[in-house]
This record gives sequence, C-alpha cells and structure tokens, in this order.
Amino acid sequence: MKSYLNILYSYTLRITGEHIDRILTTEDNGNMAKRELRFGIHDSEENGASTWKLWTETAGGKSDIYLACRSLGGKLKTSLHESGKWHIAFSKSEFENNVKDFIPSLNDRFIVKWPRPKEIQGGITLAYRIVTPYSAVTSKISTTDLQKVTWIPNAPNQKATEIDIFILNSTIRVTGWPGKNAIGTSLIGKLALESGETVWVVYRIVDIPDLTSSTRGSGNFFRGINRDDLKSNNLRTLVFGSEPDGSKVIYDCAIEVNKKT
Repeated sequence: MKSYLNILYSYTLRITGEHIDRILTTEDNGNMAKRELRFGIHDSEENGASTWKLWTETAGGKSDIYLACRSLGGKLKTSLHESGKWHIAFSKSEFENNVKDFIPSLNDRFIVKWPRPKEIQGGITLAYRIVTPYSAVTSKISTTDLQKVTWIPNAPNQKATEIDIFILNSTIRVTGWPGKNAIGTSLIGKLALESGETVWVVYRIVDIPDLTSSTRGSGNFFRGINRDDLKSNNLRTLVFGSEPDGSKVIYDCAIEVNKKT
C-alpha cells in the first residue's frame, strides 16, 4: 500500500513495563470522572506493541477526547477538543524540563495543531489512525497489563494492524460498528460523549504502508539522553503523520539498531 503520508514528528521510547490502569469509568484523584478504553496488540507468546489509552472527561459536560501511549506516562498526548481545535502536545512539565532548547524545531510544547477534519460521510468523522506492522510486536507484556487491556491479535506476517478512531454524531445508527460490513473491521470498544456523539474504536488488517518516499529528517536527543541510549534493548518509535483525508496517523514501530554504526 503506497502511503502519501506527511511525517510530522517521531518519538523514541524505551519500554519499561510499568503500567497501572484499568478498563472502566473511574475517578481521577477523586474528582474528575472519566470514560476510558485501554487497548493494544499482542501475539501468542505474550509479546505486545505499544498500549493506548483513549478517554473523555465527563465533568462539566465536556466532550473532549484524549489519546496517549501509556508507556509515555502522560508526557505526550493527542487532544481532540469539542471545539474542533485539535493538537498533539507535550505536557507543560515535559516540554520545560526535557524538550525546550533541545529540539530546535519546537518553539512551544505543541507538535502540531489542526482543525477537526471534514466528515468522510454524513455524521461520520475519521479522527485518527494507529498503524502497527506485524514486526513491531516485540515488547514483553507486564503481568499487570494482562487483565487490564483489551488485547487484539497481531497481524499476519508482512501485514499491519490499523486501528481507526471514528466519531459519529447522535443521528447516525450503525449496524454493529463502523466499517464492519464495508471494510471488515472488528470492534475494540466505544465511548459515549456528553454531546451525544459516540467514539468508536475498531481495527482491521492492512498492507504495510510504503513510506520510502516520505519526508526524512535528522534526529535530536532530549535532555539527559545521548547516542549511547540507542544501545538499549526494546526501543520503540512513534511516527506522527498526516493523511490526505485530514486525519492524523501514528505508526508504532520497533527499532532495530545497526550495531556497525
């Protein structure tokens, strides 16, 4: 599958396996109600890719949606605001302490801002994609995560799993879930928003995108990190990009370090 992705940013992380989460509606610090989903990809040998948290805070009647890679511990997240002003940004503390003055291309904590994309058809917005090649399912799953994440099976060899996040307005009635009949999606879960809209999370198997013609750039290290850290085992990278239809995509990949360089 040829991709015309415009790469915006990539983020490399070391997986530690420290996760404390649950799939339910919870109270955050006792005062902020949430509806949330946690999901990830695994194989038969208990290896996994990155795991994700998608949530909305119900206090105050808000219908903002947030997406984060759980291994980053809140340092970086996507915010899809009800206002239509969407962005990917570092937390204020992460930017001030570890990013500012170390990543020349970033003048503030926002990696990218964009408006809510046009509906792909009446009442349906394709908000986000997460694409994970079969070869990226390499991180050992922690015991804590085994019962606390919605796990989906890894793609077959030479394929990838595409997780799609759709927002449907209150007038749309679906049979099953979005894409079930048209493109063969499977359901991960859904979240009801205070606005009456519903967020659906589904997945399907796709060809591995060909990114050979995508933008190439140079890397920079965060504060306290240097080239020696690339010798670590179990490195992953998240590549953030923009698709022609206005949606954003994250490619979740494992890093193979060339020992000769």
